[in-house]
Amino acid sequence: MLLPVEKVCLPNGEINDAALALAMKMIREKACSGLRVEELVEATQLPRRTLERRFHKYLNSSPHTEILKVQTSRALELLTTTRLKLAEIAKMTGFRSISHLCVAVKREFKHTPNELRQSGMKFSNPDISDR
Repeated sequence: MLLPVEKVCLPNGEINDAALALAMKMIREKACSGLRVEELVEATQLPRRTLERRFHKYLNSSPHTEILKVQTSRALELLTTTRLKLAEIAKMTGFRSISHLCVAVKREFKHTPNELRQSGMKFSNPDISDR
């Protein structure tokens, strides 16, 4: 049985649904390691459709979308703070290819990786900026 929305998302932002909380924790920790929705299904022991329904009902999102958000956020960080090549960034953020990275970044931020890099270049970490 699904919990009422006020019982799932607590005022402090924590999730009061064990399966959903586990899925979100896994996404935060493993999205850039190539995490797949099937792994979330296996870990939560919920049918895929039930997990997807909970994501939609309580987070207005999907497991796949949440994984992509973490991956693209990390990619944005790397694009604007390093000189890493797109192939390296794709690998570090769990994308299968440069083109998959580019499509996801453009969809999320409405700009290509190169546009984001040119507009937001910071290079705040000298240890990784010359790679």
